[in-house]
Amino acid sequence: MFIRTTSGSVAVFITAAVMAMLTGSMINAPVARAESELPAAVAGDVGGPSQDLAGPYWTAQQPTITTRTDPWPSQAAVVSRLRAYGLDPILEPGYDDPVYEANANLTGQNTPMAAFMLHDTGTNVPANQLLQAHSLPWILTGNKSSAGKTVRAGHFYVDRLGLVYVVYLGRTWHAGVGDSMFGVPADRMNGYSMGVEIESHGGGVQDLTPAQILAASKVAAAALDVAGLGTERAINHKDYAGRKQGKVDTAYDIGWWRAQIAAVRSGGVPALAPGGLGSPPTVAVVSADPKAVSLAAAKPGAAGAYVARYQRALRAYARKLGIRVKTYNPSGITGNFGSETRLLTRVTFKALAVRSRAWRVLWNTTPRNVPNPQLLRKIGLHVIP
Repeated sequence: MFIRTTSGSVAVFITAAVMAMLTGSMINAPVARAESELPAAVAGDVGGPSQDLAGPYWTAQQPTITTRTDPWPSQAAVVSRLRAYGLDPILEPGYDDPVYEANANLTGQNTPMAAFMLHDTGTNVPANQLLQAHSLPWILTGNKSSAGKTVRAGHFYVDRLGLVYVVYLGRTWHAGVGDSMFGVPADRMNGYSMGVEIESHGGGVQDLTPAQILAASKVAAAALDVAGLGTERAINHKDYAGRKQGKVDTAYDIGWWRAQIAAVRSGGVPALAPGGLGSPPTVAVVSADPKAVSLAAAKPGAAGAYVARYQRALRAYARKLGIRVKTYNPSGITGNFGSETRLLTRVTFKALAVRSRAWRVLWNTTPRNVPNPQLLRKIGLHVIP
């Protein structure tokens, strides 16, 4: 859970939010990924002091366990398990880079995963004003070590649409100091746990969407599966750090979360409704095939996993054609089919039309800024209903 630290940074944050509302760029606004593009206030707005996340790992540590093999869950196994639960995770560049574990002073710990921790981002921004991936830039690049090096602030992130981002799969900072649990020494949970940040107002407000709840439950189930842990090893941040740090996230009781996770692990879907939210509506099931895309769910104005799949494949293919993707789609894979995706679709379509008579016929007879079956096949996808 993140908190603001100075009244000055809050003032800057509110100004940014108001400007976003005035320009109509709130929920579907593109997410700036590059650290150099972040406003100066971002790190101070959505993230508290990095030392709070680090706990005793703020300074260089000596290995606590010496073994020939590292018991930490493998990156490939985690990603595979996420997909097995029907998720289409967005793998952030660097999610598998050992440099971030070194930056966190956790290299050589060789500690096993003993728990999975649920966080909310605690932005203190009302749900209807949150950007789709409001806190992601800070989680990726805003957290710094005592040496000024970037440390990824967590392992997974769930945005307001329920899209899942893999932030980092090594050991990293997210828990801070807290009580001893499951045989883990006090204050050392960073070296023994994975965690998911869920975009939220925070502060005890129950504002998670049904899509977020389902996605976070699947992330927890996947991580626990790979680590060989029972559902009772899922904990809220407040269960560990409430006494020492005053953490209150998440706003939902851990017994309720465990019921959701257990339902996912048993092959069902979460059915219990948290207090005050009512019954969650039915959540569309996304094909586990990462190459499958529904045209009905990947069109202008749409949002979700199929849009993200289309964006990822389109960007990769456009690069092969020599198109400067960042010129037309600077925001990257957002899961929102907005103006940038329409433009990159049109530019790619035109590049194909220049090269082929068949594509010139399509250029003259079909819409140019929306995907069609031929374009999906060309970029390596296939159409499903």
